[in-house]
Amino acid sequence: MVSLLITNDFPPIVSGISTVFYHLIRNLPGEKPLILAPQVRGCEEWDRREGFSVIRKRMPLGESQKAKLLKALLNTFWAFYYVRKLGVKKLHCGQVLSSGFAGFLCKRILGIPYSVWVYGSETIRFRDASPLLRLLATITQDADMVVSNSSFTTEEYRTFGTPPEKLVKITPGVDTTMFSPAPPDHDLLRKFDLSGKKVLLTVARLDERKGHDRVIEVLPSLLKETPEIRYLIVGKGREDLRLRALAEQLGVQREVLFVGYVPDEELPSYYNLCDLFVLPNRETVNTQMLQGDYEGFGIVFLEAAACGKPVIAGRSGGTFEAVVDEVTGLLVDPHSHENLAQAITRLLNNVGQAREFGLNGRARVEREFEWRGLAQLFKKIL
Repeated sequence: MVSLLITNDFPPIVSGISTVFYHLIRNLPGEKPLILAPQVRGCEEWDRREGFSVIRKRMPLGESQKAKLLKALLNTFWAFYYVRKLGVKKLHCGQVLSSGFAGFLCKRILGIPYSVWVYGSETIRFRDASPLLRLLATITQDADMVVSNSSFTTEEYRTFGTPPEKLVKITPGVDTTMFSPAPPDHDLLRKFDLSGKKVLLTVARLDERKGHDRVIEVLPSLLKETPEIRYLIVGKGREDLRLRALAEQLGVQREVLFVGYVPDEELPSYYNLCDLFVLPNRETVNTQMLQGDYEGFGIVFLEAAACGKPVIAGRSGGTFEAVVDEVTGLLVDPHSHENLAQAITRLLNNVGQAREFGLNGRARVEREFEWRGLAQLFKKIL
């Protein structure tokens, strides 16, 4: 049976969704689905190297309403085209609106079943846009399966009215061979002058909900007791200038190191630089286009754990499934500077407990979040 995955996020595009689809398909036993994905710089070389069956089309890459509408229309056109040309028997829609609309119409007109993937907070972000919310409800309720990334997201859609029998959970995973404990890279230690320092690390897109600003805001008090702390930020995004200005305003610009984008294959070296991975995620409030957005799961927590690092996460969204409080790390109130500062201080001062959390995290990802096992779940819905 020919199945087609339609996704706006696929390598060489860098995103959590892109990572999930790449590893699930790479680890699939037997026949793999066709993939319809955006044409972006470097995709031809990537497709040749990986050997996946990827159909590339020009698509807008922005997140504006106009760009999303155009994505939906283009995905729908190409879905109909390839269903007829290639005899596609099932569609997998990687985004609920921009590709889920294609699945909905193909089912209504051509009788093609479809699954739609959801990541959390969609029903919240669209709550003030009633036409989009109605469309979201129609797409998810008409789908044959709704694939969620966490128990928290599953509950969001069950409450939204999605029939429970249609909900399937496939969490993100981690490559425990690529992400594994290793000594700090000496070149990186020299580059960032981190020898003898206590290193906090965040790997994430620079968005409000990731909580970089919360870490920067507690640094002045932390530095009074532990002046050797350095905060390493890996990633880029819309909050870059605001975060730099905040660090300068608080007088900690020398202690906050903005690394920028780092290729996936180099990320393990950065995780292994740190003493503590910290991402005090929270719900987005100030960024209007993303209001209500929350962390549906958090792949980076698994990557840090796979490298044997203790983690601190915000008690928000689906992070309780990625981080087991008091076992692999600590969940904190992301709105409490005191709670965050206490958690960081506790793990920096208690090396034995930090090491235990790291070991527990490594064992857990090996046991529960290997891509090969998760790919078997994907195989069942193909």
